[in-house]
Amino acid sequence: MRKVLILTRNFPPYVTGSASRAWKFASNFTTIGWEPVVVAPPAVTGMAAGVKSGANPVNEVCRIAPDLDVGDLDAAARCALLHGREIPGANRPFKGKQARQFKSATDGELWLKNATATVERLLEEDREIELLYAQGPPLEPLLLAFNVARKHSLNIMLDITEPLDPSMPQPGASRSSAAAKAEEQIMLSGVPILTPNRLLKEYFLKKYHGKLDNNLVTIVPPAFDPSHPAFRRQEPNRSGTVLRIALLVADLPVADLKALVSGLEAWIQADGIIAGGIELVLLGDGVPEFLRRTAKKPIQKRFTIDETSGIDSELEECRKAAFFCAALGNSAASASIVPDRLADALGMGLPLCVIAPDGEASRLAVDAGGMSAPAGDARAIMELFRAMASAWSFGNLQSTPDWLREKHAIGTVMHELTRAIASQPLH
Repeated sequence: MRKVLILTRNFPPYVTGSASRAWKFASNFTTIGWEPVVVAPPAVTGMAAGVKSGANPVNEVCRIAPDLDVGDLDAAARCALLHGREIPGANRPFKGKQARQFKSATDGELWLKNATATVERLLEEDREIELLYAQGPPLEPLLLAFNVARKHSLNIMLDITEPLDPSMPQPGASRSSAAAKAEEQIMLSGVPILTPNRLLKEYFLKKYHGKLDNNLVTIVPPAFDPSHPAFRRQEPNRSGTVLRIALLVADLPVADLKALVSGLEAWIQADGIIAGGIELVLLGDGVPEFLRRTAKKPIQKRFTIDETSGIDSELEECRKAAFFCAALGNSAASASIVPDRLADALGMGLPLCVIAPDGEASRLAVDAGGMSAPAGDARAIMELFRAMASAWSFGNLQSTPDWLREKHAIGTVMHELTRAIASQPLH
């Protein structure tokens, strides 16, 4: 079987933004005729290195550094590490070699150095590798893929899961930042590009009008993998007196974070919800900062978070929720993002709501029969939670329709990936 070399800084056990997408693709490449070889960040001692998702195991995962021993980290530091954030409290307790191993999980330059050596070794040992799949942002896997493809005459495919230039300037506006220059280099390279949704594809086509070939950009939607045990059939969660909400908090600007907290507090106060009446299960890259901002607030007593968890645990926690809410920032980039866990919640048939600007995530929630509120608007956020809670209490929350679940099932999505691979002649 032909082999595909997967380059990513987002991979289990981390729960960073696109780690689920990378794993789902890796564990399903064999279904379309490719055996995956993954170059991934270091694993974490005591945590499962993979995910139960995927009927086909990922047999070859090459970590760029030894496992990280995080036994001395407290809960907040471990949570930050798994979300790809710098550890609070700086260099303690890492020293010497262990400090470099830890830094490779979060530091781009060190990742690139270690990954380059790993890739060169793999290509020397294995002549069956014919295709490179690189995921970004961050940029390092994409840039490494270019260098490797040129040197070894390999075909290449880039998965752009989010805007490479987070500011997303309007088409025609000029920017000279490093991110803008890297984006232009990548988008105009002439290689096949994957994007997770139409908004992001259309943005790139308008921004590089006349320069970017429409046929080179394929939409490969976010997916859920029904082979994972968390997706087994279940009845909607309408029983009991405790409202359990899975709340994904993205990496939010301060103003949007304050609005989210204020909206939640206003809802709890307005509806007179007693202690123990709701449980907020926190997920997402913004959790460490969200916890820091609410450290002295009574609302934190209602939070549940497992700092030792991975993707498997997150999926099981979502499964137990009455509904799922994704809180994104009020930016153009947020409008083009559909978080991995939102697609998973859709696959579980959970009722959905989204706090985000008008865009892909809010559209998906509404299509699923759910609700949305604009990011940064505390009153609208309060009303959103009130409406969802009221619908739950009366048993009126709507589950995702089957046609929408099928659109985002991994089998359907892999067909789109097959089409993208077929768009180029393989050596």
